[in-house]
Amino acid sequence: MSQIGTVFQEATTRLGYDYALYAAHFMLTVPRSVLRENPIVFTNFPDELLDRIHHLPDMDRDPVLQWARDNDGDIAARDLLSHPLGHSSVLALAARHGLAEAQVISLRDKVLNSAGVVVVVPCRDADAGTLADRWSQTGRDMRILAWVMHMRIATMSRSRSTATLTPRQREVLTWRSAGKTVGEIATILGITPATVEKHMRLARESLGVETTPQAVLKAHVTHQLFQPSAVDFGMTGRP
Repeated sequence: MSQIGTVFQEATTRLGYDYALYAAHFMLTVPRSVLRENPIVFTNFPDELLDRIHHLPDMDRDPVLQWARDNDGDIAARDLLSHPLGHSSVLALAARHGLAEAQVISLRDKVLNSAGVVVVVPCRDADAGTLADRWSQTGRDMRILAWVMHMRIATMSRSRSTATLTPRQREVLTWRSAGKTVGEIATILGITPATVEKHMRLARESLGVETTPQAVLKAHVTHQLFQPSAVDFGMTGRP
């Protein structure tokens, strides 16, 4: 993953932008209570700026991120600051570090169930004219690069969860996802209904969810459920 980030930074530099930031969320249709991946971020913005951004309260509601989620295309940062969405803490912090003149590219609808943004800055302390000239020359290529980057990241495997289910917990949730009742699962696996309930409870605790349907969904999106062909209706085993 870090290698593609390096390639992206090198490509943006060749297009005339000394500073670039890529940030994206995937699997947005999965409820936050079930699974919300950390955003994927690549940037060469100054470390002190990133440290301050990460500690901003309610960063998800920052206008620059809202704009990228709700709009297509691109917009200059100075225009976004005057947007009806209001003041952007992220852009204001960037301005204090000499990175005020930036172009913001929305990645909305480029990949199903995702949202992303790319921010590029020609150089530190650039003026509006420098950004406008650079964007008129390389804006089309920069947009294509941002879209390709986003689509490439979407196809890469990512660590989705640190929680690991036991084989028996996966069996129980697999059968539950197939619509089997607790009693039916107990018969299939040769264990008691109480033991089935115990494995469901432990699976919920391991996955950090409140209900068994949430556990099934989270186990599915984190690729921890057995494939249907791997489950044998005659399977029995130890509790």
